[in-house]
Amino acid sequence: MNITKSVRDKLFVLLIVIGALPLILVLIVGASKMISELEEIAVTNGTLRNAIISEHMTELMEKNFYVLRSMALNPVISDCLLEPTSERLSIAAHVLDDTNSVFGDDNLMALTGADAKQLVRTDRSELVNVSKRRHFHEAMRGNDFVSDVMVSMSTGRLIVVIESPVLDRDSQKPIGMVQRNLNLDQLQRFIETQDDKDISVIVLDREDKVIAYSDVIVNFAEEHALEGKYSFITEQIGDNVGAIRADFNGEDSLICYSRNELTGWLIITAHPYRVIMDRVYNKIIESITLGTFMLLLVIGTAYILSSKVTRPILEIKDAADKIIRGNGKFEKIEVSSEDELGQMAEAFNKIRSDRDAYQMESELDKLTKLYNKTTMERACKMKLKTFNEQNNETILALYVIDLDHFKEMNDTYGHQFGDKVLVEFSRVLRKQFRPNDCIGRFGGDEFVVIIDNLPGMGIVVNKAERIKAVAGNIVVDGIKTSVTASIGVAVAPQHGTDYETLFKSADESLYHVKANGRNGFYYASAETIG
Repeated sequence: MNITKSVRDKLFVLLIVIGALPLILVLIVGASKMISELEEIAVTNGTLRNAIISEHMTELMEKNFYVLRSMALNPVISDCLLEPTSERLSIAAHVLDDTNSVFGDDNLMALTGADAKQLVRTDRSELVNVSKRRHFHEAMRGNDFVSDVMVSMSTGRLIVVIESPVLDRDSQKPIGMVQRNLNLDQLQRFIETQDDKDISVIVLDREDKVIAYSDVIVNFAEEHALEGKYSFITEQIGDNVGAIRADFNGEDSLICYSRNELTGWLIITAHPYRVIMDRVYNKIIESITLGTFMLLLVIGTAYILSSKVTRPILEIKDAADKIIRGNGKFEKIEVSSEDELGQMAEAFNKIRSDRDAYQMESELDKLTKLYNKTTMERACKMKLKTFNEQNNETILALYVIDLDHFKEMNDTYGHQFGDKVLVEFSRVLRKQFRPNDCIGRFGGDEFVVIIDNLPGMGIVVNKAERIKAVAGNIVVDGIKTSVTASIGVAVAPQHGTDYETLFKSADESLYHVKANGRNGFYYASAETIG
């Protein structure tokens, strides 16, 4: 038996186990954390989506109430209720017809007396007695009211009745009511705009009847078929806004709910856990693949999860989420109202502004105020992405610059003097380029410049000459420094169209300059150009 080989094999297995245990731990902890984060994102998105729908409902109802209240104050209406002569009824009917034109539809409007008998209907159908209708009794108590869902006797469509009492001008007691029927088609269409493939949005009235559903068009038959199907949700909730975990249409789901204060209707957003777990499983597979690669190549690496998973809705988020969930860049949310949603948008914009200010600070090198290494790498990748998408005949150049003899000068005059040299070189270097060109410091005396949209190599060579010239003429505190510049140059697309390939080519050119006397520049090819 080969003992040496056996020990080596055992050690190899032991190292694999030691390497695998942290990976497994990271996967378990990471998966648990990811589930929690995705749940929070789903709750944020669902709550925001519900708030948007509730606000739409409120605006829709308030528009109708505003018109009905105005009509209730019209002397023509009150006079007609007090003494319904044929002439006054004709005038009242004309007022109702004119009011309907405000909405641009032909929904029923009606005028009803205190005896519950209708006096005028805009559809000219048979007048009915509404004494058994709840909205009539609410009107007689002096209340504005939105009824539960019902089926229109004239159209067979799902409607709600919006009513406002008419008060006697002297006694201020109800003498009748004006009502308007509202088809739920408009609410259904709005709900469908809030839908996506991963979620379901449902609106229940006060009797737990479904009045809008993002997955189906609710009609008379379906409304009764679905009646009470989702009452288990109302049985579990206590507050007007919140989230629960429950079975929804046969799937374990995260359910966000909120109740509209004006109508009492319940808005439900259901997010299946299947979707959350699919994302977690995908990330776990990616982590396992990356971990296997790390073990095989014995490379220490770290896997960083994208911030798109945890943002948001943000844009609310849109925040929320849709703030949010994204790449960290989003346009300013336009504030279209001064209500709660407008305040939320202002808050998101403030967060964005503060974040951008902090991000700007983190993108710069503290000493030279040039971009730091991380920012330069990102900027180069973004420029290359744009460059590759444009597919034009321009070129992009990347310069890697190293100051020669900087260490000796630093040792001679001290670190403070050396810092001044770096600051001065940064200042004169910035002057050689356009405002949209990217200039950064990678650390120490190494600098990188990225310029794009160049018509030809002439400008590339000219800029390299300028860098070399300004580096050799730096004066600090009246002392002309002895530094010079070694410059490596690479050009896209000739030497690559991705960041890693392009930077490696420029870096190899820099080492070529260093190996051949410094104080020059080299084009990443077989021939020297400077």
